[in-house]
Amino acid sequence: MGAGYARPSEAEVADRVAAARGDGARVRLEGAHTLKHALRFGADIEVVATDDRAGLLALLADLAPDVVEEVGGRVVQLSPARWERLVPRPLPSPCLAVAMRPRVAVNDVLQAPGRILVLDRPRHLGNLGAAIRVAAAAGAGGVLILGRADPWHPTALRAAAGLQFALPTTATEVLPVTDRPVVALDPGGTPLHEAPLPADALLLVGTERGGLDDALLARADERRAIAMRTGVSSLNLATAVAVALYADR
Repeated sequence: MGAGYARPSEAEVADRVAAARGDGARVRLEGAHTLKHALRFGADIEVVATDDRAGLLALLADLAPDVVEEVGGRVVQLSPARWERLVPRPLPSPCLAVAMRPRVAVNDVLQAPGRILVLDRPRHLGNLGAAIRVAAAAGAGGVLILGRADPWHPTALRAAAGLQFALPTTATEVLPVTDRPVVALDPGGTPLHEAPLPADALLLVGTERGGLDDALLARADERRAIAMRTGVSSLNLATAVAVALYADR
């Protein structure tokens, strides 16, 4: 983080954290786990705020000693009043940070090696983030979100533990034309366990309630299904993603 770094004042840090929610060039990171992964995967961190500097540094030293030296000099303790204005609800750990939002184009995702996870119109930012976390852990090449859900929203970042920084991730309104094989996760498809997914597949996953859009299903080169006990209708989004991405590992 550079020897010449000049730590901003408490007021400046609080202002930057507050402004990050409405700034399309920056993202707000909530919790030590989110900050930890952001740092490990190259995030450009501007400021880190807490109401318990000693406690946060001790937590990071325990969970991620590899990042403590890099971030320690940037952690600024806020007064209780300023912290309460920034944090209307409890956080998993006393940490707020601001990072530059990576500039990721749809083609950046499509050109990444490995399987690409495509989430169709996810409704719940927590589930969206959890699915990104699974994709990163499973070694997926990238994640595309179809629709208006923002994968860089603080809630999605928290649920993904900041692993948006580990693989190219962005949102788009429509699935672009691609030479990759398109595989739809669909109850009427061939069971996943019968054959591995193509190594460069675009894996389309819909919502738990509605499944995939008909137009997306029509784009699929093949349909694959998760075998489930009779009477069980669906799985949580992140669970379905985990089953699909780990089916042949």
